[in-house]
Amino acid sequence: MASDTLFEYRVRLLKDKETGQVVAEIPTLGIADYGLDSQQALHRLQRMVVFHLECLLAEGQPIPREKRSHRGLYLKVPYPLNAA
Repeated sequence: MASDTLFEYRVRLLKDKETGQVVAEIPTLGIADYGLDSQQALHRLQRMVVFHLECLLAEGQPIPREKRSHRGLYLKVPYPLNAA
């Protein structure tokens, strides 16, 4: 895999009605994280994406790709993953 690869995943932000926290999720990867605000939720999600992709690589699984076909918020993760 090239060292200048950039993974992009569409993010959905939701507000939890019970806790008031912001939930950031990436449907393509099936992962989510939360925070007190959108900035914190996105920061935590970025770390989770890196961990998730590193696990997939360690297991020899393919890295899911997402075509940028929708408008919206996208999280960018550079490769190599430890550079994120």
